[in-house]
Amino acid sequence: MTTTTAIKTDNTLIQVRVPADLKRRTAELFESLGTTTSAVIKMMLVRADETKSIPFRIHTNGYPISSNEVIDEVAATFALEDMPLTEKNIQDLRDIELGLKSTEEVRQELLADIKRRHKK
Repeated sequence: MTTTTAIKTDNTLIQVRVPADLKRRTAELFESLGTTTSAVIKMMLVRADETKSIPFRIHTNGYPISSNEVIDEVAATFALEDMPLTEKNIQDLRDIELGLKSTEEVRQELLADIKRRHKK
């Protein structure tokens, strides 16, 4: 005799209003990829929770900016504080972009480095 065990989950409903044509097009896309809109939204929420970030790029200027432009902006900000941008800083920025490090990891490394320098 087979016994089935019910697993209790504490699920909640999220409702999002989107244009009907967007819903249709993305549902078709996700179906062609072997998944559903609901599953993709769950994936995005899980990834956001894991990385403590939005799991895709957000472009506020209406166009993507290159890695080099980001580095130039950070270098300019550092220069205002008389802090030269090091090769390690540049590598950290590239690692963040590639998803190899989180911004929090880099922040913690920088804080530890600053504390080490001030102890000397």
